[in-house]
Amino acid sequence: MLADAYKALIEKKNEIERQLKLVEDIRISEIEKIVKEKWKVYNPKEAKSTFIAIDGGEWVKELRTGAVYIVDAEVLKFDENGSSVLDSKALVGVLRPGNRAKDFVSLLMQLIELKFAYKYGSEADYVLIDGSLAKKIGDYVFVDKVSLLDNETGEEIYALSINSEEASFKYLMAENHVVIAKLIEKYKDKLLFISKNSKSTELFNEKVSDTTLFDFLTDSTGYSEIIEKTIDGRNLLSEMASKKLDNMKYYSTYVRLSKGAKVLKIDMFSNDVEKIIDVLSSVSVDGYPYPLLKVHRDVKVTKQDIKRITRILDLKRRRIQWWPEQLS
Repeated sequence: MLADAYKALIEKKNEIERQLKLVEDIRISEIEKIVKEKWKVYNPKEAKSTFIAIDGGEWVKELRTGAVYIVDAEVLKFDENGSSVLDSKALVGVLRPGNRAKDFVSLLMQLIELKFAYKYGSEADYVLIDGSLAKKIGDYVFVDKVSLLDNETGEEIYALSINSEEASFKYLMAENHVVIAKLIEKYKDKLLFISKNSKSTELFNEKVSDTTLFDFLTDSTGYSEIIEKTIDGRNLLSEMASKKLDNMKYYSTYVRLSKGAKVLKIDMFSNDVEKIIDVLSSVSVDGYPYPLLKVHRDVKVTKQDIKRITRILDLKRRRIQWWPEQLS
């Protein structure tokens, strides 16, 4: 590291430590009072339900000749008899020249997840999807809509057949929005979008996330004040999705499924949060729904996987001495 960076780090040490605090010391009592006012203690009851859980994994290696990618996804069913894999899928390929490769691959993984949710949603009482609904829709405002793909829910991914990287990215976004609309239309009351690392600050408007404040300043099982939200049709590229979902209401809340566990954020179309806590806490491990934990472990691309992929594709070739390794 450059000597100047160490010098700057030492000079700003106190300021950095101050900024990494939860909130200013002088405000901690005030914030704690506000946080606890928005938190309702609730002791979950035992409740039996069946679930399907969907998650995906991704890996991208950007090279000078393009970006190599691998995505995978799995849908798992969980009931009183245990868990079983209903389906899985993996895609590999190269994006050239590779502009916005990471964004493209994330959208590709998300689309496979959503298609699995649509295909197997009838298999269980609840559909557990990793991540927030708002993030899956996105916040970009589209003036010109796409109608070409408005009935596309099959296994084929139209965007992958497009040669233009820019057009392919556009159609991939539209396909995601089409399947989101179809999924909500068919399984609205079953859908639970669960975020374990939400950065939202909508409840307290502080410089740290709402999740962080609830994590540090509460420890009981329960949930937060329920937030009613509205889907904005302008954020949907698909013309059909925009019409179907514009102004549709849904709800967000923060929950803790077991005492002292991490707080999760849930987006759902029902505001019966206590019923949701009952069914999720009944299958949670250390405060996280086991079906989502199991499927996440199945699809996660590990460091060992990356080493094997790199070896299979011979990506660790001899490099020029002066060329930084991170640019290889």
